[in-house]
Amino acid sequence: MRITKIDYHFSKLRYQPDFMHFTDEEFQLIKEHTVLRSYKKGQILFDEGDERQRFYILTKGLVRLERYDESATYYYYDYVNANTLFPMAGIFEAQAYAYTAQAMTDIDTFYLPVSFYEKLARNNSEQLIALIHKISKVVEMHELRIQIGLTSSAFDRVKQNLFILKEELGVPTEDGHICIPYPITLKELAVNSGTTRETAGQVIKQLRDSGLLDYRKKQFTFCKTAVTPALRDANE
Repeated sequence: MRITKIDYHFSKLRYQPDFMHFTDEEFQLIKEHTVLRSYKKGQILFDEGDERQRFYILTKGLVRLERYDESATYYYYDYVNANTLFPMAGIFEAQAYAYTAQAMTDIDTFYLPVSFYEKLARNNSEQLIALIHKISKVVEMHELRIQIGLTSSAFDRVKQNLFILKEELGVPTEDGHICIPYPITLKELAVNSGTTRETAGQVIKQLRDSGLLDYRKKQFTFCKTAVTPALRDANE
């Protein structure tokens, strides 16, 4: 029996938290309402203010969620990688997307109707609890980012945001280090840290000279001894 690309990728979602508590019958119904599509780097999946019609689940690549104020002086950046349902903002209530989603690499993604997923989730208590846990973790991470944003030292903000990216996007390498296998520019890091590109570059140089990370072709690799300072402090 030949397994299609859609069947292969969709089967991997069965035991992801966003789907694992649905019954087999419900999961099959979700599959019947789901479409697999490819986007090129730089393409927009949806814009802030668009009608909230679809959930997305990446199978390959990286998406950046972004929002600007009217003067374009305030930025919000967040990232989504594979096998995660998004966007979660406004689930069960919002009529419009709260931010814009842009493909930062070539991506493959499933999408399905928001109304259909939410209808099934409302009637499945275990899946609702899983969604609550997921949203709780999102809130916890945003609280940490607010805490970092209040840090007076720009150098510390850059360092802590770097290590948050490590926790969210990093994957282990064969030699025990952690690599972010997606391009992250110094400008993005600076925006997330509320500072300049020059300051972000100075922090990268300092960490590189200390042997804690490497930065080549816009990709970060963290040494196995590099501990995430923000999360370490939060647990003390």
